[in-house]
Amino acid sequence: MHYLSRYFKHSLVIIYLIIFTFLLASKLINQPTPFYDWDESIYAQVGREMVKNKSIVPLWQGQIWLDKPPFVPLFYGLVLNSTQFVMPEISMRLATLMLALIVLAMIYWLYYRITKDVFISTLTVILTSTTSIFLQRSQVGNIDVFLLLGWLGYLTFYKRRVIAFLFLTVAVMSKSLVGFYPIAIMLAYYFYLFYSKKIKKKELLAEIKIMLIQSGILLLWYVFMLIKYGRAFFIQHIIESHAKRVTASIESHFGKRTFYIDILFEHFGIYSWSALFGFGLIIYQWFKKLLKIDEVLYASYLLPWFLFLNLTKTKIFWYGYPYIPQIVFLMFYPLTIIKKYLARPIYIGVCLIIAGLLIKNYFVDKKVYAKQYSSYEDYHRVAQYARDRCDKLYVLVEPNEREAKATLKKMDLLITTSLWWGNHPSMVYYFGRDIEYVYTIDRWSEVMNATERSSCLVVSEEDKLLVPLSNTQTIIKYGNFYLFRFIKDYV
Repeated sequence: MHYLSRYFKHSLVIIYLIIFTFLLASKLINQPTPFYDWDESIYAQVGREMVKNKSIVPLWQGQIWLDKPPFVPLFYGLVLNSTQFVMPEISMRLATLMLALIVLAMIYWLYYRITKDVFISTLTVILTSTTSIFLQRSQVGNIDVFLLLGWLGYLTFYKRRVIAFLFLTVAVMSKSLVGFYPIAIMLAYYFYLFYSKKIKKKELLAEIKIMLIQSGILLLWYVFMLIKYGRAFFIQHIIESHAKRVTASIESHFGKRTFYIDILFEHFGIYSWSALFGFGLIIYQWFKKLLKIDEVLYASYLLPWFLFLNLTKTKIFWYGYPYIPQIVFLMFYPLTIIKKYLARPIYIGVCLIIAGLLIKNYFVDKKVYAKQYSSYEDYHRVAQYARDRCDKLYVLVEPNEREAKATLKKMDLLITTSLWWGNHPSMVYYFGRDIEYVYTIDRWSEVMNATERSSCLVVSEEDKLLVPLSNTQTIIKYGNFYLFRFIKDYV
């Protein structure tokens, strides 16, 4: 009975999560769409190759991909391999949705531990789950849901060392050095406890020792990769994928200095200012000893990530995924003060009205759950049509993309793998064989002189004159894309 009453207490969020999951899962099952450019199709293809080649190192068209750790693509590869009776676009996305559901449950529990208020915690979950960035990351294959899962899990189970370590492993093996974020936060927390004389030196050293052991075990992967791949791993994984993203707007990811702040106002409008008031309220209550330091930790755990992002030069909207629940919680936190001045029935009524308005706005009026993030495009059709007709594809990247990449190269804003993906990396997954994306006319001329008679060429409408008709033939045209094949008996 005790367990039943406890679950009944949290029934509001449970009901919401069930409805949220049902709506999104129904859409994913009944309206499957091709894998999303960019990251989703890349992780699907890399995961498929890892499983096929029994590799624990990410592979893209047979090449070692050193940018990312192996966990996410391997996870998706195993999902696809073990659910071959289901469309891959469904199984992979349902797996992501289940992870997002766990993340939402952890968000609820984290903020319930601070407020002991089911309504504030539930409102935080509702508004977080309906933001465009969270909805997208809940329905397409991505790294960010794994990262946030690892971060939240580490804090939630910190005292249960083995479980906490497993969550830390998920974070680090998904997003690499960024995954160590919880370690940095907890070290700062325990140093504060020590210098404020809340714990003794012995306790501080014990906690540091545990975190060093956890981190040391995971750092062995970096040692292994450095030994095996040497300078290539250091350049691609450490310099390009980490340091360069902080110091430069690599790969066209430009944006204003206020990029990540602007994301908040795009999502929440003027209500974003209430988060500033909520944070000020937390600081005030802490100084007045109305909040304990561990409650301040829980209440602001993800805030340093938001502050850090505003210092980085590379601007990508999905980097904001982990701080969205933090800002939403701060927006609702002032309700803890309003609660004191209202009779409980009135307070409950106010919270239920807010929840109802949120649900009506996002699910009834805007129908945010119905949004699709990809569609069946002409380049998908070309890739699938060529699958059984060509041994290899040479894809001449569209003129505007060629020009953009040439400009970025001059500005030193490309990394080793920037030219791997083309404009549409999903073509690799749907073609199922080797594709070379060609970025220069010089390289295209070399391709024209190649002796491979079983290869095919893909060009856009703007570039069709770059394919000599004397030794090629048109196989098919889909929209803006032409598929050519070399004439086999051409001499």
